[in-house]
Amino acid sequence: MQDTKCEASANNAKLCFLVLTCIAEDQYANSLMHDANLAFRVTLHRLPMRHRRAPPPDRAASPCQPLACALLDLLVEFIMSHMLKRLPMELLLWCLGVGHRLLCYQKRSRVRLAGYQWGKLWAAVIALLQFLNANESHLARKMNIFQLALQVVNIFNLFITYGDTFLPSPASYDELYYELIRCHEVFENVYSMALRYSTIDGEFKESALKLANSLVNVRAIINHFSPKIDAWLASQGLSTPTEDQILEVVRSNYDSLTLKLQDSLDQYERYSEKPRHSAFFTAMVRNVVNDTRQNIDFASLDLQKILQECSSIS
Repeated sequence: MQDTKCEASANNAKLCFLVLTCIAEDQYANSLMHDANLAFRVTLHRLPMRHRRAPPPDRAASPCQPLACALLDLLVEFIMSHMLKRLPMELLLWCLGVGHRLLCYQKRSRVRLAGYQWGKLWAAVIALLQFLNANESHLARKMNIFQLALQVVNIFNLFITYGDTFLPSPASYDELYYELIRCHEVFENVYSMALRYSTIDGEFKESALKLANSLVNVRAIINHFSPKIDAWLASQGLSTPTEDQILEVVRSNYDSLTLKLQDSLDQYERYSEKPRHSAFFTAMVRNVVNDTRQNIDFASLDLQKILQECSSIS
C-alpha cells in the first residue's frame, strides 16, 4: 500500500482500502479485531523518511495487541507517508473513512483499546491538516481538499463529543484537549482558509463552508482554554509551561466550557459496489486478464490437460 505512484499500484492500494472498509463496517469482524483476548504481533513496513529512521524489521519489537490497534497504526503510517505534492486524495479519504468506521464501532459498543497511543493518530491527522494548508495554493486548484480536511475535523469532533465512551481513560481525554490547544495555529489557519473560500464563488464554496462550520467546537475549546492558560502563566510568572501544567489548567476549567452538539458524527455511507465501484472492478479484472495473457507462455502448456482439469471442477 505504500507505493501509489503508478496507476496499477494506486489501484492495488484502493482495493486494499475497499476490503478494509468492508471489514470495518462488519460487526462480527469488529468484535474480533477489538477483542483484548485475541492479541497479535503485527510488523508494519515503515518507509524511511527524512524526519525519522526506519526501524529494524524486528518482529519481537512489535507489541502484542488487538488487530484494531495494528489497523490504526497502518492508517497512521499511510497518512504520514503520503503527504505528497501529487496528493492521493481518494486513497486518503478511504484511509480516513476506515478509521472513522472503527471509531464509530468503538463509540456504539463502548469498546476501549487499553494501552493504545491515540496521540499517534491525532498527530498524523493534524500533520495532514498542516500539509493541506501549507500547499493550499497548489492543491486547491486540482482537488477538493476541503472534503479531506472535513473528514479529519469530523474525526476530532467524534473524539470531542463521544471520546469519554471509548478513550481508555480520562487522562486520554485531557491529552486530546492538550493537542488541540498546542496545535491551535493549525486549526486557525485551516479555518481561515475555509472561510476565505466559502465567501467567494467557486467550485468548492459549499465544501469550504461545511469545513468552517465543522470547526465550531475545536475553536471553542481553543478560545476557551487559551486565555485561561495565559492568565495562569501570568499569575505564576512563567513563559514556557510544561505539559503537566497545561493539563492541570485544562482539568480545572472543563466546567465552564460550552460545546455545540453536532449530529450524525457517527454516521457514514455504507459501502456498495454498484454503481459507484463497478467500473473500477471491471477495469481491475481486465488488467488481471491482460497481465496473465502477457506473462503465460502458452506454447509450453499442455492445454488438453488444463481443459480436463477445468472440466473436473465442480
